[in-house]
Amino acid sequence: MKKAATILILTLMALSTLASAQTPKTVRAEVPFEFIASGKTMPAAFYTITVRGNSLLSIRSGKGFVLAVSNPTALSQPAVATVLVFHRYGAQYFLSGIRCVGEDRGYELPVGKAEMEMRSKNTTEGERALIAAAK
Repeated sequence: MKKAATILILTLMALSTLASAQTPKTVRAEVPFEFIASGKTMPAAFYTITVRGNSLLSIRSGKGFVLAVSNPTALSQPAVATVLVFHRYGAQYFLSGIRCVGEDRGYELPVGKAEMEMRSKNTTEGERALIAAAK
């Protein structure tokens, strides 16, 4: 009987750990410019980005919504702030990643067709822009 109770307790502990690992992460930020995410143009607005599972990003505002698949990437050290990372070419911005304070991994969006075209047209490398976010 003791053995069965111990197994039940260990199973419940493992399930609770697994459930907490699957809890969606939410990041909120005011983005003051239009940008492209996963091939869709998103207007300047207040955004809520939810990270579901390991790589699915739900990016939404009152004016737009897009789902994006990201690539989880290891960071050399934990992020010191929660930020949205954009690549900028001239006046065009592309969402390229998310970093969450205290975490040692980030979420990178793959470079899309429109960004590749902008890269090929520019003689200079794109700039990186960071927008502070709240976790």
